[in-house]
Amino acid sequence: MNREYHIINDDARKALARFRGRADLIVTSPPYADARKRHYDSIDPDEYAAWFATFHEPLAEALKPTGSLVINIKDKIVDGVRHRYVWETIRSLERLGWYSIDDYLWHKPNAMPGFWPTRLRDAWEYCFHLSRSKRPYIDFDAVRRPIGDWATARLAKLGQNDTTRQNSANASGFGRNISRWASRKTVLPDNVLSLPLVGTNKGHPAVFPVELPAFFIRLLSPQGGLVIDPFGGSGTTAVAAFQAGRSCVLIDNNRRYCLKAEQRLRTECDLNITIAPRPAAKRVRSRRLQAWPTVGEPELRQLAA
Repeated sequence: MNREYHIINDDARKALARFRGRADLIVTSPPYADARKRHYDSIDPDEYAAWFATFHEPLAEALKPTGSLVINIKDKIVDGVRHRYVWETIRSLERLGWYSIDDYLWHKPNAMPGFWPTRLRDAWEYCFHLSRSKRPYIDFDAVRRPIGDWATARLAKLGQNDTTRQNSANASGFGRNISRWASRKTVLPDNVLSLPLVGTNKGHPAVFPVELPAFFIRLLSPQGGLVIDPFGGSGTTAVAAFQAGRSCVLIDNNRRYCLKAEQRLRTECDLNITIAPRPAAKRVRSRRLQAWPTVGEPELRQLAA
């Protein structure tokens, strides 16, 4: 199966129109609020939800009907208090028609040490799974892991209560039949991903480990499918997609990061990709989706409030 790889130096709200209805998965880590001002346009936490909502229609139109959107993002501390711009952003997307399928936590076992007067160090970030469908594509078998050594001892001698379904003692309605696990070799992972931070920033200030997008690529896209990262940065998502046998499109409005991604993909994946420049400015009439509201800036701010 032929695969394709692209790096596009442009605003994602414009560039995504080239891939309407083609993406199986959009996985990205957008700029965090007021973070790394020297590298991105700074976005005030109070304005973040309204800003990100301007991407919702291009993102929705790029996805297949059963496609998924995964957003890696973290909270910000403002005047000693945790600002909830992240949750405001997700809730505003829900009001615009997105379904929140699941919330994942990326646990960083080697998080940066430090001291703060009222809190402990941050060792995790959110990964939100959203979709236009309540039943998006998902491949559980692609992420199964060995059941573990505990099963050998626990399942070696099954008691009478282990061979039939036993309802919970507190009448919750939940129950289990331990014997059904006796022949199983694998189980599904949980939604906490323990992945260490990368040792180098790859020429970009906010690089996540390849294993983070790789997990979602295996879980939420088919073999040979198309993965898009609208805030492509140093190209980590493309590396993960290449290793997993998927096509990938990287979009970034910073040409310097596009060049870094180009160099990285050449070195790590032996891919020679020409960066697609920004097209000449022209008026393009966007096709509207009936199921997706088109709102102006005042309405977006109201939705985000």
